[in-house]
Amino acid sequence: MDKDIGLVEQEQLSMDEELFEAEVKPSYWVNQSTSLINMAQNLNVTERRIIYTLIALVQPDDKDFKSYLLRIKDLADLIGYKGKSIYSQVEKAIDGIMNKQIVIYSTDGKQRIVDKIQWVQQATYMQGQGLVKIRLSDALARYLLNLEFYTKYRLINVLKLNSEYSWRIYELLKEYEWKNRPIEQHTKTGIKKWKSYRIMKVSEIRNILGIPDETLKEMSNFKAVVLNKAKKELKEKTDIEFDYETYKKNGRNIDQFIFYINRNNQHNERLEIESIKQDMQSILFLLIRHGVRRDYAVALAETFTYEYLDANIRYALQQNLYNVKNTAGYLVKAIEENYANYEGLKEKSDEVRPLFNVIITQVDHRLSELTNNNNQELIHTLKRFENFLLQNPDQTDLKELVEERKQAIIQHITDIQNARKSSKYPPLLLEDITHPTIHEIFKEWKTEEYEQLPY
Repeated sequence: MDKDIGLVEQEQLSMDEELFEAEVKPSYWVNQSTSLINMAQNLNVTERRIIYTLIALVQPDDKDFKSYLLRIKDLADLIGYKGKSIYSQVEKAIDGIMNKQIVIYSTDGKQRIVDKIQWVQQATYMQGQGLVKIRLSDALARYLLNLEFYTKYRLINVLKLNSEYSWRIYELLKEYEWKNRPIEQHTKTGIKKWKSYRIMKVSEIRNILGIPDETLKEMSNFKAVVLNKAKKELKEKTDIEFDYETYKKNGRNIDQFIFYINRNNQHNERLEIESIKQDMQSILFLLIRHGVRRDYAVALAETFTYEYLDANIRYALQQNLYNVKNTAGYLVKAIEENYANYEGLKEKSDEVRPLFNVIITQVDHRLSELTNNNNQELIHTLKRFENFLLQNPDQTDLKELVEERKQAIIQHITDIQNARKSSKYPPLLLEDITHPTIHEIFKEWKTEEYEQLPY
């Protein structure tokens, strides 16, 4: 667990046994019940990005919700917030979510029941730490845990959508995309084959999308703002594409649309490769950040499937690691011995192994190149002092110069670590240092500075 997280007031954290340090990954899967998809929701696109990031952190086999500890900067990057006010902007967005509800209408005999559920149960801001502890409402559990009928998609498909209407249309069509109900669409240019379809009443679409009766009353406006915009956005940014046409009229008014749904193969290929890159980089960096040697982390990533690695790393990091003397060793053992009891595919198949290994090699090469550059920068700092001494042989206070050199290198190491952290690269480790003098100074840096640079 990150060291700054570990230093947060224990009174705040101890009241929640299911606290989990979360890393936001666009490649994570969103799993939600079909009933939740078909409910009216009143989230704007910013609020939706935050909520569905939390939903993507929920694992299908979780028995109940956890409280997630998130870096506000990560959420800001996800939402697209920039500048000096990201912390207040994110806090404002989360506060807005806490005021939103899902309203569910049902009946029990003759009794009409209105059930109001909040999205977020609790949000606790660790001021000065750049962290927020957030927990989904327990009332959402039946829509997100132990699901029988559900729809899944990768978070990356929706994060770049600019319209909440496009997001909701994506979910409504994604629900039917997997059903594989082939259909032909007859157009002016010929016949087009589609993988599946969905028929929806206009009133149903308006209700689910939360469009008031007085808004977009003209069908031409409704098509332009909702359907045509969604058609364009989904084609450009997601793993499905669609077309639509009138299915049924009520007099002169359109009563129902039929939506034709296909996999967006061109975008799917890009998404899949991008997801693999993100997955493998995330796994490698996470292992290295917790002290696993880079060559061994690469070997693990080349051998095991992402899902298997992710399950066991998540399991290990949810344990109380303060009592573990060797976190890296514990992580490796958790992976090798399957502490999470993961039942899916453990090792990569021969068919996909070459692609994964190429990507892993690319990630490792980038990290190796960065490490070499960092070493050269530190050596350059060291040589500045050596050159100064050569040019000033009469320098009397050699001890003072050596101390000044040490402090300059320590500051340079700190700058490098901050830059790596900002770019989400793992920290420079002692074993990465190639120069013997800098190697010794790095040991002192770890003692003096490491606690202030969480990873």
